[in-house]
Amino acid sequence: MELSQYQVLTYLSKEADTSQRKIAEGTGLSAGMVNILLKRMVKKGLVKLERVNGKTLRYILTPQGMVEKTRLAYRYMQSSYHQIQRVTRTLAEVVDQSGNSPAEVVFFGPRDDILEVLKMAAHYLGIPYRVAHRPEELPAGGNSGFLIITWQAEEEGLALPGGGHQVVNILRYI
Repeated sequence: MELSQYQVLTYLSKEADTSQRKIAEGTGLSAGMVNILLKRMVKKGLVKLERVNGKTLRYILTPQGMVEKTRLAYRYMQSSYHQIQRVTRTLAEVVDQSGNSPAEVVFFGPRDDILEVLKMAAHYLGIPYRVAHRPEELPAGGNSGFLIITWQAEEEGLALPGGGHQVVNILRYI
């Protein structure tokens, strides 16, 4: 709920003359959720409503709303940093537990934020890696010692071409 509130406060800090529909579109939240959040924020004194005409309202971020936005941003950054540290530690543990150091780590999954965090963690830890998005991009089987790390449930029981690789869903360890 805090992330949603932060998204609305951030949107309002940039766009005072807006509608709930535009806030929903701009934040990716549902119109119903935006309505609920705005009512709560008005009640808490974070947002002030100003009637422009019969149908149009202006949402004004109050000084208390700016303070809350800053507090939520700080908490979000703190939480994100702790999650990145956790992923980094987990990646190091998974690679260490894979037995003999793997010839190479392969991150197998979609292009998304988790992939980016894994790449940063691998770089920080000095772990060589490559990325594969489709099964045909995976290394050929055999005893090559590749460690394939995924973060998608459907890849857990994946039958790889040629076999011989260890497949780990890193989310099971986080």
